[in-house]
Amino acid sequence: MNSTSPICTLPPEILGEICCLCTSYNADAPLILSAVNRHFHQVAYSHVRAWCKLRLRLGLRTERSQIRKAGLWFRQSGACPLDLFLNITNPSYPLADGRTMESEQEWFARSYSLLASFLQHHRSRIRSLTLRSDTELKAYQLLDAISASNPVFRSKSLHLHSLSIQITNDIPPVPTGWSPLFESFSLFPRLDSLKLINHILPALSTPNIQHLQRLSIVRPLTAPPLPTRKILRMISSASSLIHLDIDSRISVGPIPDSTASSETPSLKSLSLRVNNLPFLLNLLSSSTLEKLRLTDLDGGRESAGEKLGQVMEGLTMELKAKDGKTRGLDLLKTLEISGVRCTEPTSVHWDWCIRHLPSLEALSLKDFGCISLVNILTESVCNEDDFCCPRLSHVYFSGLGALSPLQKLKMKRPGIRIEWENGECQNSGYEHVGHPETPLPAFSYAARGYGFGSLFDYDRREIGDVKMPQGAVFLNDTDSSW
Repeated sequence: MNSTSPICTLPPEILGEICCLCTSYNADAPLILSAVNRHFHQVAYSHVRAWCKLRLRLGLRTERSQIRKAGLWFRQSGACPLDLFLNITNPSYPLADGRTMESEQEWFARSYSLLASFLQHHRSRIRSLTLRSDTELKAYQLLDAISASNPVFRSKSLHLHSLSIQITNDIPPVPTGWSPLFESFSLFPRLDSLKLINHILPALSTPNIQHLQRLSIVRPLTAPPLPTRKILRMISSASSLIHLDIDSRISVGPIPDSTASSETPSLKSLSLRVNNLPFLLNLLSSSTLEKLRLTDLDGGRESAGEKLGQVMEGLTMELKAKDGKTRGLDLLKTLEISGVRCTEPTSVHWDWCIRHLPSLEALSLKDFGCISLVNILTESVCNEDDFCCPRLSHVYFSGLGALSPLQKLKMKRPGIRIEWENGECQNSGYEHVGHPETPLPAFSYAARGYGFGSLFDYDRREIGDVKMPQGAVFLNDTDSSW
């Protein structure tokens, strides 16, 4: 690129911000941009925030080159903490001396000993770690090596706040002889975010992860169902949990008394994409919830909508906060439901639920098909201007058989932003009720696939999920740096 190009005439401060933004899409952005010309090189190497994401992919005979790359990032980032992305997947283990196949432990120790020592020296600078491995054993060997006590690095304390582990191998259909004990988590006292993708949950009790605030468990549909008791056992160890996401098939079985009463007094956000949804929702719900996202993998069954409605009705009536001042789902601000269809004869439970959500601000019902809920939002409670869900400002509907209830809602409550997805519309796929001449809103929809993508744009920006093809399990959030 010519140094006289318009972009090169921008102030270095603006170019530096552009470079920092590019790291959101590619962690190697500062290295790539520095090769454009001398001006870009100077800008990239003078902005430490551009070097705060480090991506390392380890393969055969690549350890030393990756250590040199890591050294550059740690040097250029100054004293800033780093987000580290490590890919240690390998399709097969190399042969030792060309004769016999090494064990996984022997291959790991021989291949990554220098890298583990290097990261151990810089572990106080690692803020978040995203680890992609083909087996849990290899992932935990690396974690243990980084966090192991060493008299040379005794002053290097662990500051890891976020940990994400993705396992690429299939989960075995039957339990194996090895199960992770989560011993490494005890070495991360400041860990407040944990994401497990395609990961085996421990068969034994988990350590105390009392400071954990975010927990996400994602497994493909082809994986064996996850026992409910394992989910409850893990949640019982995280007394400070605020955000909980579960995307997996689950199995219903006997629940030990020690985990049956798992309490989450601080839980504010709950996302469930599971089968047996009414059962799990009844166990995990809390009166402190502010965001609730539900996708029923059994939603195609005839009675799915009624059963889920019964649970939601029960939660609005029975849940009570410890202070006794709030009850039910009085604090709920966002409700999203998809994968389940409700019919008019069985809508009485949902009608009750909607009438008892006083704090609701955003409502999304995908392929729900129940017009009575829309009519409830237009009913006056005490006087002409007093409606159900008085704080409601944004609604999204799809699967409705008629548009007239939404038009009535727009007329009676003009302050509500209404979106309607018309399945028969071949061009746009959805319509903006009340403003046909307004350009279509730039919302991102995640109708299928994994992750917990919200139908509300501001929630998607907060969560940062990326759209994924059906049946795939990929890293998301900042994991897009892969």
